[in-house]
Amino acid sequence: MCKTRVLSTKGDTVISSCMGCKMYYLWHNNLLLNFSMDGFEAFRGVVFSLPFQKNSLPFPDEVERIILHTPNDDICFAFCYEEFESFKLAIDESIYMNEVYQLMAK
Repeated sequence: MCKTRVLSTKGDTVISSCMGCKMYYLWHNNLLLNFSMDGFEAFRGVVFSLPFQKNSLPFPDEVERIILHTPNDDICFAFCYEEFESFKLAIDESIYMNEVYQLMAK
């Protein structure tokens, strides 16, 4: 069984990792995504390549949101601007903290 450590908590997003199996676990509300280290960095690239203003659209509640597809095309996130920025901060912080923990383990 994996022994995970929390790398970042921002808003409704919690990101942890397992040093043993090198997996990232991204929880957002009631969704959980699992990534290999390479997969997580690729996901980060996708997230950071989406400019909110060019990709957002009004939802039925009249709030502008961006739709972020997951590795499974049938599952998507929808973020308002503040949620999206918080989500990106959590991703960056988790990559940084994982590097710190790896250095401490050496």
